[in-house]
Amino acid sequence: MPKAIRGFVAKILLALLCCAADFAKADFHIIRDAEIEEILTEIAQSVFKVAGINPESAKVYVVNSDDINAFTIGGGYVFVTSGLLLRFKDPLYFLGVLCHETGHMAARHIDRHIVALQNRSKNIMLAMLGGLLGAVAGSQEALALALGYVVTDERFYLRYSRGDEFAADALGASYLEKLGYGSDVMIEVFSEFQRMEILNGEASLPVYIRTHPKSNDRISALQKRAKSKKFRASEELAKKYLRVLIKLNAYLKRFDVKTLVPTDDYSKAIYLHRIGRSKEAIDILRKLLKTNPNDFYCQETLAQILYESGRLNESIAIYEKIYNKKVNALIKIDYANALIEANKKLDFAISILETAKYEDYFNSDIYRLLGKAYGKKKKEGLSLLLLAQEQMLLQNYRSAYELLIVSLRKFDKKTEQPQIKKAKYFIELVKRDYL
Repeated sequence: MPKAIRGFVAKILLALLCCAADFAKADFHIIRDAEIEEILTEIAQSVFKVAGINPESAKVYVVNSDDINAFTIGGGYVFVTSGLLLRFKDPLYFLGVLCHETGHMAARHIDRHIVALQNRSKNIMLAMLGGLLGAVAGSQEALALALGYVVTDERFYLRYSRGDEFAADALGASYLEKLGYGSDVMIEVFSEFQRMEILNGEASLPVYIRTHPKSNDRISALQKRAKSKKFRASEELAKKYLRVLIKLNAYLKRFDVKTLVPTDDYSKAIYLHRIGRSKEAIDILRKLLKTNPNDFYCQETLAQILYESGRLNESIAIYEKIYNKKVNALIKIDYANALIEANKKLDFAISILETAKYEDYFNSDIYRLLGKAYGKKKKEGLSLLLLAQEQMLLQNYRSAYELLIVSLRKFDKKTEQPQIKKAKYFIELVKRDYL
């Protein structure tokens, strides 16, 4: 595993370790949606800017979990649970949580604890590195194994983190003030935690093994700088954040048009598609686009639903219209997928995936689709090599090994020596470290 990626995965492992007891019990995964990620990341960029962190490094992902939780792995990456977003429907609550997590990054708390974890137990670190890479790529089985290994050791680590939480709160409050709000926003968040008698799923644990201090202690510390003012999100922020809630509810099939947005046809269309009424959803989205033809994500949603309904040519026509090199990597992958499925512009689809690979490098779908595209181009060796890389990301090492062995028989020894060399390297890597 390359050193840079090893360090990145280690950060994911450490962050998940902090909430392993809750997540190990739950059926969860990362919810990937281009619009949700763009809106939440845009909010993060505004916080990063006032925190002195490169805004372009911001990446926010949603974990499908009912827990009220958020964590950072450093490097601009923030993970927030669907439970937190759906519980706190005011975008300023999310902003307050985000400011706190950004405080952890600015103070480099994660980097310091990575060193502490590595020094404490190399065996634990190696076990987690072996398991969580597959989880990041989409293997829930790998995640369960890794968390099962570390959960019993969780409490030994947690004592390191309590002092950092007050520092992150103070920094977060300063960011809120720079954004024109105040620590009052964060106080409201912690007051809600207190009312729920839960703080990151650990309210019942003794204080000395909490990942965070008690809510009332944090509130007391923040009240010293509070302005006793009820802040409100701008109309634009509230509108964008509502789209996040709409999509999350629809994705999780918890959608209720009457209680959320009675007149919003966009939300209704997403929900109808989720429950199998795709034709109605398509009709609604087409009508919406007649009124607002420049609604980018309405177009993207329509393209996705058309693809999933088997209407490939209609889907591709929309992707062609909205595609440019700056679009979200997920949209690039969906566009390439539609082209490959329709057996059209395979070289262009491959070029799209190659650019997406550097933006979303743990996404195993990219390697699967590249393998499929090269298979259609009759490049069997390269196709098998890419499919093996997909299996490695998913931690299916036996399958990866078998695909790599077969790939060596399919390569042209005169023209594909670099690919042969790469396949041999992966074979030795899998044999040495995983089989």
